Amino acid sequence: MEDDSQINDEIINPAMNILKNFPLCDRCLGRQFAKLGIGYSNVDRGKSIKMVLLMHIHKKIKYENLEKEKINDLLINMGSISYNFYKNLFGNEPSYKKCYLCKDTLDKYIYDTAIEISNKMKNDKIKKFLIGVKVDEDIISKEEKLKSTFKLSYGESIKNELKREIGKRIQQLDPEHRADFNSPEVIYEVSFPNLEIREQIVSLLIYGRYKKFKRGISIIGPKSKNSVLNDISKAFNAGGVVVHVPERDESEFRTLGKGSSIILEVKGSKKEDININLIEGHSSIINIDKIERKRGQLNSLSNRNYIKIYRVLILCENKIKDEYIEKLNNINNINIQQKVNRKNLKGIGREIKCYRITSNVIECLISMDQNLYIKEFINGNKSNPSVSSILENNCDVIESDLLSFE
Repeated sequence: MEDDSQINDEIINPAMNILKNFPLCDRCLGRQFAKLGIGYSNVDRGKSIKMVLLMHIHKKIKYENLEKEKINDLLINMGSISYNFYKNLFGNEPSYKKCYLCKDTLDKYIYDTAIEISNKMKNDKIKKFLIGVKVDEDIISKEEKLKSTFKLSYGESIKNELKREIGKRIQQLDPEHRADFNSPEVIYEVSFPNLEIREQIVSLLIYGRYKKFKRGISIIGPKSKNSVLNDISKAFNAGGVVVHVPERDESEFRTLGKGSSIILEVKGSKKEDININLIEGHSSIINIDKIERKRGQLNSLSNRNYIKIYRVLILCENKIKDEYIEKLNNINNINIQQKVNRKNLKGIGREIKCYRITSNVIECLISMDQNLYIKEFINGNKSNPSVSSILENNCDVIESDLLSFE
């Protein structure tokens, strides 16, 4: 257990030295010792430390003949908690100074900010929120200087305290309002000391699978040219919709079978309900699996290796020999290297089954890893090996369909 001298060195003496030089409110003093004590607010800590200091000073005056003039500034800088002691000691009214860090505004700021955000949430029917805080650089600099000068190691930042206390107060005002660090609907970014509130609406993520039955269209593109995205944007009253798919969306390819995975990132929308029929049609269908809001990077489509199966109609420049078709059909788990869009890609060609249509046209079923590109694998452009190299021919895709994505 710590002895009295260590407690004095780490709490009492630093607090006394701070208050000899700077006026601090209960909250700003307590924040410098925020990591000490469980279940107490910084206001509680600051007030308790000041009370201990007052008893310590009283002892020094009463039993050790401490000259009262030496503690005048200290008592003034403590604020109203020292009123009775100061008036009894000096016989006059103390003239207090405002807090060096917050100018005695923190308590009111927390209360006013919480009420304003709570009202916004009620009006917008928001349930889950998060608080972000931007503090004036001058205040941050002052607090950092305090910590450095007086060697304070148990404190927290004013930014952390504001985020926590505003969040707690909002939840007290309305139990339906809940701080959610993983999937808030809105992040309210507040500035201190001049209160400004900026809303950052967290993107709504629609997870599902899409099918495309017609060639010549793309699920990706500006909503003005894409009726599916346009309908989604209207349904959610959104600022925009970004499409995330794990493979290149070729407009001339159809997407059949169970479809391909897709994430629609709906930006700037506070709505979470949708009529699913609104995003069906237009020669494509999106089946929704789930809808959620999520902070951070979107990487759900890249954290596992999918296998794709294509049906490809291939046209070659010269006649295709039977033995070369047989060579394709015997391929099983070959390593493929591609360089596309400045990316070096490696994957496996799982299986190929082809049959002749005409002398220089074949139709193939090709199974390959998700990160590989089918067109490059056929024509040999930046792909090694390729269908063209195996057939010793110049080949290209006439048409293709994505049949499976599992």
